Amino acid sequence: MEDDLPRHLVTYIGHASATFQNERASVVMDPIFSERLATFFSRRLRPLRFNPKDIKNLVGILISHGHHDHMDLRSLKMLGKGTPIIVPKGVLFPLMLRRFRDVRVLRPWGQVDLDGFRVSVVPSHHFGGRPPFYFTAGYQGYVVDGGRSLYFAGDTGFDGQMFREIGSRFKIDLAMLPIGAYHPPSFRKHHMSPEDALEAFRLLGAKRMMPIHFETFNMSWEPIYEPRKRLLARAESLGIKDSVVVLESGECTEI
Repeated sequence: MEDDLPRHLVTYIGHASATFQNERASVVMDPIFSERLATFFSRRLRPLRFNPKDIKNLVGILISHGHHDHMDLRSLKMLGKGTPIIVPKGVLFPLMLRRFRDVRVLRPWGQVDLDGFRVSVVPSHHFGGRPPFYFTAGYQGYVVDGGRSLYFAGDTGFDGQMFREIGSRFKIDLAMLPIGAYHPPSFRKHHMSPEDALEAFRLLGAKRMMPIHFETFNMSWEPIYEPRKRLLARAESLGIKDSVVVLESGECTEI
């Protein structure tokens, strides 16, 4: 990244991972730099075009839940075992066992200040755990305000009431919403289709939407490029295509 970047910048890493930077500091959400999930599982389908060393003034890591594609231990180690990590319930002990030194548990509607950012935890409609080590844990999203406001959904199914409440509590400049892993149909209980994500975007009242959780790892049965195509087609039919920003790994958008 260059020194003259805009004051409020989101950089897409891939899958559900991104950084949010203002003039003072950076936070990273669900970082994953690995070529494979948990060493042995799905291999990265799209190349990583992001260098973790480019993250400047990192003040915190936000983890939505403990699944391997959202809490990658190798990536967390690369960012430093002393970096503050915000996690849902049930995730503290596994990270402390691996000697991460500053792990903070927050639950929905809790808040914490990281240098330059106010982080608010919001609900998610998903499931937690990390078999075979533990089977139940929390899951959540985040609203991060660093002068501009970003909503990071992490991984979630569609819940209209939940999105309305989040939108009523926060003024959101950019909503990062998952659009992949919706097939077979039973996956829709805990994941959103592109059409679901656009409806969530409407209910949130956000200014712009950025899709995540697509095209990076093979997580489900829909064709790899289908979520992007369906998202853009539906956004165009609704007349909101200009409000949807689709980034490739390493690309940035100002908010």
